Amino acid sequence: MGISRLIGAAAIVTALAGFSPTTASAQNIEWTSGSVGGSWFTVTAGLAGIAMEEVDGLNIRIVPGGGKDNPSKIAAGISQLGMGIDFLASAALKGEEPYTKPAPNLTTLGQTWMTSQFHLIVDAEETRGADEIFSDPEITVGTSSPATSEALTLGRILEHYNNGPDVVKDAGGTVMYASYSQLVAAFQNGQVDVVLAAGPAPTGVALEIEAGRRKAKLIPFSDELRAHLTDTYGYGSFPIPAGAYKVLQTEGGDEVMVNALATIVLADAALPEETVYKMMVAILNNQDKFANFSGALKDFNGDIAWKDLPIPLHPGAEKAYRELGYMK
Repeated sequence: MGISRLIGAAAIVTALAGFSPTTASAQNIEWTSGSVGGSWFTVTAGLAGIAMEEVDGLNIRIVPGGGKDNPSKIAAGISQLGMGIDFLASAALKGEEPYTKPAPNLTTLGQTWMTSQFHLIVDAEETRGADEIFSDPEITVGTSSPATSEALTLGRILEHYNNGPDVVKDAGGTVMYASYSQLVAAFQNGQVDVVLAAGPAPTGVALEIEAGRRKAKLIPFSDELRAHLTDTYGYGSFPIPAGAYKVLQTEGGDEVMVNALATIVLADAALPEETVYKMMVAILNNQDKFANFSGALKDFNGDIAWKDLPIPLHPGAEKAYRELGYMK
């Protein structure tokens, strides 16, 4: 199956004939990704397409997911692969908040070297900064589904300002959880005045809002908010680069400082070593195809993709990195 065909199939999340996630064989794998239309979904479709083209008999079904819930789906044996966030994967392995018990079967195929910056998008006429916006109990804000790292992060931000969904509801505000396309429509129609999304800049939801009729802009996280998320939860701090967006970046297109996430690929330790090895050999040997489906992997580097990982490297992935000369 070609990459373009896989992406089209993945967009409507079609099931493989006879596929049962709970009884998945070594060659029949479910890969939990992100929201349909987001950068994770596109990257997952591309990587899975490469693997299926190169490995005989391998079938990968892609399903929507999110950074918060994907580790739990793998821990429960529902999915065998998943996109993940570094600090959330570490928390899941140990059974730390927001997880209630350890996930000892959680391993990784390595870092994708995708940095997903948080995008705080507001009306172009907004004069308040992030602190004042998030402190407002009448805020109208939208983010992706409760399964995602964006929703988790929005909750943490609001809590930091003694705000929250119940407080906002009582004050007449709105906290909306929706798909990326629904968020874009909600912002354009005035249902929400603030959107919090995450993705490698430039990311799809921000580009769609930029192209819409309602004028918008990106604003930075305050120094205090960035420090809180970093010190309390382990988030990175990283800029949206200058010039990533033609309209959303104000003041001459200066960089916008925000918190960020590092993406890794999660794997169930029970996946056979040989299956994972063949998949990783296919992916590592076809890095020239990454640009065909996403610019988000432009900084992927096999020499460091296996280093400084928050959870153990799957033995099959380690074998591939070693045999191809990336791991000395």
